[in-house]
Parts: sequence; structure tokens; C-alpha cells
Amino acid sequence: MRLRSLLGRGAVVGCVLATLPAQAAFAATPATDGSPGSVTVVTTTPSDQVGGLPASTLDGKTEYIPQGTKTVVTNAAGMSAAGTLKSSSSAASKSDGTPATGYDVSWPECGGAMPPSSSVAIVGVDDGHLFSQNPCFDQELAWASTASEQGLYMVVDSPIGWTSPHVLQYAYHGPAGDCTASEYACLSFNWGYNAATYAVQWAESQGADTSQWWLDTELPTSTSIDPPGADCYAPNFWVCDPTYNDIVIQAAAAVLHADGKTVGVYSTKTQWQSITAGMPFAGPIWIAGYDHPAATYCDPANASTYWFALSEPQLVQSLPTTFDPDTDC
Repeated sequence: MRLRSLLGRGAVVGCVLATLPAQAAFAATPATDGSPGSVTVVTTTPSDQVGGLPASTLDGKTEYIPQGTKTVVTNAAGMSAAGTLKSSSSAASKSDGTPATGYDVSWPECGGAMPPSSSVAIVGVDDGHLFSQNPCFDQELAWASTASEQGLYMVVDSPIGWTSPHVLQYAYHGPAGDCTASEYACLSFNWGYNAATYAVQWAESQGADTSQWWLDTELPTSTSIDPPGADCYAPNFWVCDPTYNDIVIQAAAAVLHADGKTVGVYSTKTQWQSITAGMPFAGPIWIAGYDHPAATYCDPANASTYWFALSEPQLVQSLPTTFDPDTDC
């Protein structure tokens, strides 16, 4: 990831996704310890009701956990691939106490040489857009397998306004119910939920087994978010209304948390503000920071300038050369 232009929405390739509940309502049993930044957990349960979501509560302070059992997905050959990626601790340091460093790779590195072995290794699951597969996942998992700090990332975006077949399938049907074209909260929740379910099931079917996941939340180009007004809900990477962008992110995070993952977000303060209006996020952040040394972005003295989502950075991605370098905070 280097804030590069991402591909458009493509077709689903080579795997079978478990059928998700077509309809669900939200039954709440809030639980919170009352501490600053604590997150209320609300469990969703199947229901015959169809409708939208309580969008006003999806602000990063309430987390909706889908209820259900995990289903395995296989690759095109029906077999788990050979690559492995094991769980690891979140932040690592070198033996001399300096921050651990490494790289992130995904579809743009496909077919080329891999970075040198490193302490930090993060691999993209998709091919630059949701419901797709990184064509070099096995190769990149093998490269990452020796790192002491490992992770996976997936791209997130908005389904609103799109009518391609897989948007109609995965946004219009899911745990939020069967949506109409104007039920934006319903569409957004189903999209994020189904996308994260797809990503986790496919990655694990290929042998990936890491607990750290990142949600790539960015603007590929300056026009990748709709302007306010008549075109706010036109098809684009993100809509102008942060309420529904937030729901996509929260729904994806809910799936990952329910699967026992640690979830962080990759972005910059400017992009996070544009997409989410500064939504709080109960997880670490990974900052794309190019102009200064990584320590500048990690320094709490600079939090008001570079930090976002009311969270602390775990990683900083620096200006790329051949590969994207990453440094632990």
C-alpha cells in the first residue's frame, strides 16, 4: 500500500463463500466497563424482520458482533494452499531496543522479487478491491513466514450506487436484511460484513493464520470521494456522507473481532477525516507518513498533527523506494 490507485470492483474468483443469514435484527445486551474509549458490544441475532440499521449508533463507540458459526472456504482446487502465516505479537523491537522494521506487499509486487527478510511483514489479501484475491498470496505468505511481526490487510470501500452483480449480491443481502437501493445503512453494513467474511475465509483457506488484520481506508485519487450535493451517493470509492462510510468499516471490523482478530486501520489523518469525519476506532492505527522519519509520526507530541481515529499508531509506512518500508512505533 502506498496510497496508490486501486483497481475497480471486479468479479469474485475461485472460491465459494458461505451463505450468510439473509435477514437479521439487532438485539442489544450492551456491556461496557465505563472506561474512556471503551466499546459497547451488541450481538446480532437472526430474525424474520427486514430493514435497515441504527445508523446513528455506528460511530465507533458501539460494535456490532455478528452471531453464527465459522464456515471454511476452499480455493478453486478444493484444497488449502501451502502458504502459512502465523500469529505474532503486535509490536516488536530489535535486540538493541530500536523499533522493528520491515515491509508490506500485495498485488503490485506480484511476479517480482520479494523484499529482504525483515522483522515486520504485512501481506495484502485482495487484488486491490473487495471480493478479490491477491494472485501472489502464496509467494508473499512464504516471504512473510519468518518475520516476528506479521499481519494481513484488506481494502475497504463503499457499495452505494453500484449495480454490478457482486454488489447486488453482497450489499443487498446479508445480516442487516434484504436492502433496497435507498437503504444506505443496510447496504453498507452488509457490504463490510460480507467482504470481511470473504477475506478471512479465503486467507485462512490459503494457510494464513495471523491475528493482526488491517483495514486499508484511503482515497486512491483526489476524486475518489463524492462531493456534497446531488452526487453524494453516486457510485464512487467513497460517498460524501461519512455515516455510511463508517458503517462499512465498523461492519468489517465486527467480523474480524468476532473471529478473534486484532483490527487496526491504515490511513492518514487527512484521509480518515475525509472518509469517516474522524470516527473513533477501538484499535491501533498504521500511518502512511512520507515527509518525516517514522519517529516523528510515533511521537505523542505530534499526535494532534498526525494521529487519527482517537487511537495510537502501531506502525508507520515511510516513503517507498523499491518496496514500502514499515517501522514499529
